[in-house]
Amino acid sequence: MKHSKPTPPPPAPSTPLWRPTWAWHAKTLVVIYLVLTVAYFAVDRFLSRRPEPYRLRDVPPEMTPWLKNK
Repeated sequence: MKHSKPTPPPPAPSTPLWRPTWAWHAKTLVVIYLVLTVAYFAVDRFLSRRPEPYRLRDVPPEMTPWLKNK
């Protein structure tokens, strides 16, 4: 009984199966920015309702003189 060599896999196609368009890139970026914006405001709202050690603090005007109203 002779052992034959396994056949090599076929070569990869030279053209990609799918190529994204500029419209796809734009739509994807819009979705990413929307998700990040909603997540930011959701976390901000969640943290503002937490008890003292976790709550976001208000920075007093003495700490930031460049933000004082003149």
